[in-house]
Amino acid sequence: MKSLIENSKVLVCVGSGGVGKTTVASSLALLGAQLGKRVLVLTVDPAQRLKTTMGIEEGQEAVEIKGHQITGQLFASVIDPKKTFDEFVMRASSQPERVKKILNNKLYVQLSTTLSGSQEFTALEKLYSSFESGKYDLIVLDTPPTKHAIDFLKAPQKLAALFTEGVAKWFRDPKATQQNFFLGLLQSGTKQVLKTLEALTGSDFMKELADFFQNIEQWQGQLEKRAGDVHSLLVSPTTSFVLITSFDEAKLKEAEYFSKEIKQGGYRLSALIINRAFPFWIQSGEQLQSKSPKVMNLYMQMKDYYQKREESFSRFSIRMNQQAKILRLPEMREDVSDISGVELLAKYIQEAK
Repeated sequence: MKSLIENSKVLVCVGSGGVGKTTVASSLALLGAQLGKRVLVLTVDPAQRLKTTMGIEEGQEAVEIKGHQITGQLFASVIDPKKTFDEFVMRASSQPERVKKILNNKLYVQLSTTLSGSQEFTALEKLYSSFESGKYDLIVLDTPPTKHAIDFLKAPQKLAALFTEGVAKWFRDPKATQQNFFLGLLQSGTKQVLKTLEALTGSDFMKELADFFQNIEQWQGQLEKRAGDVHSLLVSPTTSFVLITSFDEAKLKEAEYFSKEIKQGGYRLSALIINRAFPFWIQSGEQLQSKSPKVMNLYMQMKDYYQKREESFSRFSIRMNQQAKILRLPEMREDVSDISGVELLAKYIQEAK
């Protein structure tokens, strides 16, 4: 992991929810800072656990974390999806009056906050703008939990497709919208989408729709370009993916599926981290020799349970067929909820073999 961190400019941490992804991402970032790098860790975790783990106050952005054997610099930031999307629109548009209109448009507000893919786009947009700034040697992105890794990675392209010139032309004239769009496309499932948007934006839906597409001309091309730039960064030789999972059959199968998706998408999967793979105490049974027979019996039962998990892990390793380096992290004695716990986990990541 030390070599991976030293040779990467971006680490993208992916995986499903509940596997400790935010904590591991924070630990990787801390390890990078301990190795002398200027590091930024980004998260859009809905639970915003990074705030608690790294001690970030509400509303703060890119807070520097000091101490903890850091020889470089470590910054932590919780992404604000709405703010990130707004900033992109403001940068991409050359007409301030249109920017104001678009930011106040009801449809835009819904698209930038609740539309499928918008959160993923803002995560990748923040990643790219941070990378583009040149301020950091390493950026660690803690991605939102997802059932399909590729859905997250392709979010910018999907969002850009929504705003293509061909589609936008249909909506710039409200009359043409009503006469042509509805008559031509209602049979293909579009009806349900439009009904949903109408429910979100109110009775002035068609006016809002036309106004929205009239005012996005300035930045729709930039959105398409940004999608391409983000993809180029994600497939760059200096970008590595770290897949994080936990140790049970369902999660391991999910990890196999994720790894195939990542590889097929042309991305570089460099490490698979199995979090909470075994408890600390399983390695210190000799200390229980003086305990009662009941305690020893329970210990032996649990040891047998974890030995069977080892057999499951061996089968998993064979199936993975060296697709990525596999690391196993122990289950900590206490939940990791602050920077000290992150520091301890970083130590185990560095020492893991």
